[in-house]
Amino acid sequence: MSYTCHHNDKFIFANLDLVEELFEHNKKAIVLLSGASSSGKSFCANVLEKVFAGYGYKPVVISLDNYNFGLSGIIPNKVNSNYFNNSITNIKEISKVIKEVIYKKDFDNKYDDETLDILKIKLAKFFNSDDLNKFIGGLKEEWKHLNFDEPTVYDMDEAVIDIISLFNDGKINRKEYSKVVSERIESDQVIDGKDVNLIIVEGLYALNDSLLNKLSGYPLIKDYIDGNPKSLFLRRILRDKLTTSASSAFTISLYFKYVIKAYEETILPSRKNADIILHNDITYAELRNASFYLVKDEIFTQSFDTYTKILEKSKILSKEYQHDYFLSTEDENKAISNILRVRETSNDGKDYKLATLVHKGANKLRKDDKNIRPVNILLDKQDINKVWKDTKECLDAFNNNGFIVAEKLKKIKYRLVYKDYRINIIIVDNKGCYLEFKNEVPNDIKDELKSLLLSK
Repeated sequence: MSYTCHHNDKFIFANLDLVEELFEHNKKAIVLLSGASSSGKSFCANVLEKVFAGYGYKPVVISLDNYNFGLSGIIPNKVNSNYFNNSITNIKEISKVIKEVIYKKDFDNKYDDETLDILKIKLAKFFNSDDLNKFIGGLKEEWKHLNFDEPTVYDMDEAVIDIISLFNDGKINRKEYSKVVSERIESDQVIDGKDVNLIIVEGLYALNDSLLNKLSGYPLIKDYIDGNPKSLFLRRILRDKLTTSASSAFTISLYFKYVIKAYEETILPSRKNADIILHNDITYAELRNASFYLVKDEIFTQSFDTYTKILEKSKILSKEYQHDYFLSTEDENKAISNILRVRETSNDGKDYKLATLVHKGANKLRKDDKNIRPVNILLDKQDINKVWKDTKECLDAFNNNGFIVAEKLKKIKYRLVYKDYRINIIIVDNKGCYLEFKNEVPNDIKDELKSLLLSK
């Protein structure tokens, strides 16, 4: 039966206890960390490495991510399997040629029509005419269904060979994979098994039945890292936004089409194999990371009448109707500020269109009236309709995958010019009214506007 914990310190000491037990009868041990995409496997593996070293062990971390075949291998391998019944025996040679062509191309252009035309010329020597057309057509089709979270993405046989070699005091070349180019990259770093007595292996399929069967008989500790749907979604999207060349529209579309399904079908079943399960939901530290910080100097009133005094004295630049949907999960910690918001907008209050998907993290502590918080625009107006055609389709995608709409707010936003200064007034249905100042508004004008807004 698995030991379940919700705190990293309990997780660490549970692993230390089991390591200590294994070393009563073994000179080495293997710690396997599996779990959902973006659950924090790499982070936990690195924490364990430092803690184990502090207790006198000699650990090393092996990431299964680095055994990724790369886009020059994943797509051809799928074509070989799905179109040729794995009859192409020189697929590695073919993949090498493909890698030379696509390596420096932008992510979205790896297998576009222009690239496929080049590949058709480069690969002609490997196929007859019919098979060449079949192979190129297969590349185009499999690219549409790319899923980085399938077991076939990783060379698990190679990983097992390296793990066993280290356990038996052998030497291996450390594998490296770049998420920027989505390919394996050269590494001259050597790991000597004689310098290691704890092998920490982390990856999506570290508890896969196939891998466990190949490591049967070795002293193992099996960890599974989990998280609520919102934590997993945000970590994956924010991580890929920073570390890959793929667009957020591509990443989010991929997430809902394939990643969640792959998790439920091929990763979640391995949870039953775990000795230790950690529920690792998003942390406060993670909620302070963002692509930029939004600064709002604002004042709030519950009155719905006094803002008209400001409107009468201002030039109205625009009036926008907004519906904001705030997404949560049943078990989310409501004590932390973790806003995931879908917005739709309208110019007339009738015809609404999907506008943005935004994440806002924990506010900075301030003594003045300024609201400063980290913001990540996950999808802007240009990209959000590349993922969903309308608001219903968007909300259905979240609702069908563990999310709930915790709140819906109706707003009207006025963009104004008051005495040559730009300000915003936002009326929130059933809540009140916000007056937002831009940075250039001087204090005397702010005081004047506050007086108007708060007057009775």
